[in-house]
Amino acid sequence: MKHYITPEEHARQQRRRGRQALGLLVAVLVLVGFVTVLRAGVGLVANLFDDTAQKQEYEDKLEGLVLFDPMPFDGIENIDDLTLREAAVWGCIYSIQETQGGFDNYNTDPDTEQLLLPSVDVDAYLAKLLGPGFKLTHRSFDMEDMTIEFDESTQCYKIPVTGTVGYYRATVTRLFKRGGKLHVTVGYIPTTSTDDSIINSSSDTPTKYMDYLFERQSGSWYLTGLTESDTKPESTDTASLASQPEPMAESDVNDAILAAAGSDSADSAAADSTAAEDAADAQSLDESADSTEAQADDSAASPAA
Repeated sequence: MKHYITPEEHARQQRRRGRQALGLLVAVLVLVGFVTVLRAGVGLVANLFDDTAQKQEYEDKLEGLVLFDPMPFDGIENIDDLTLREAAVWGCIYSIQETQGGFDNYNTDPDTEQLLLPSVDVDAYLAKLLGPGFKLTHRSFDMEDMTIEFDESTQCYKIPVTGTVGYYRATVTRLFKRGGKLHVTVGYIPTTSTDDSIINSSSDTPTKYMDYLFERQSGSWYLTGLTESDTKPESTDTASLASQPEPMAESDVNDAILAAAGSDSADSAAADSTAAEDAADAQSLDESADSTEAQADDSAASPAA
């Protein structure tokens, strides 16, 4: 028996299938949207806790100071003047290298071919580190093995062509706030070997850590101090202790003492035995000698009889 579908029933089925398809599409879109929002949320949380960019920013700011290993200070006015000048000039040079990739946009002295570093660039570098209110009086200064000349007419520093400058390079390992100040923990990585003979740029192991202190001024953080860090480098004594033999257990010590005592006793007994044998041999020789003398006396007395 054939079953016929009326036009009205057919239309209802078409509408029902359309609603089902629409519902499935909406469900898929909702699922995709949920996954997208979830991933965006996870990424946002990860970015909130990821301070890699901040660490790199402070690393670039502090590179010039770390190069010359400044002594701890409280207040920029108390920092060593030579160290500040060295950090200002060489920190600016390193910053230019990092941001511009070289000095193609800078002039050189026509006679000496030294790089001409404008004082305004040094001022801009210091403003980011110490704040816009800090002003450096520009002048020539002597470093350990070179002179940095300041040309008043051009208002430029003349930078000699040289190799590696400074003692350390910086790696920022931690950022945290304490007492209203931002602590930037910096690891000091030596740029040369202990005998200053080989560039040690491949090493990534800090030999010490210092905390650079920043205070907020006009919405930005500026350097105000330097102190020793709670972070300490791995002790070199650990490796030497690891190479040393482990101390003997108490039982092993006692066994060794007993063994040594037994050995001494055996040696003593052997010595006594040897001494006894020597004494017996001596006595035997004496008795043999006495016997020989007695026979000689008897032989001498027989003819007389």
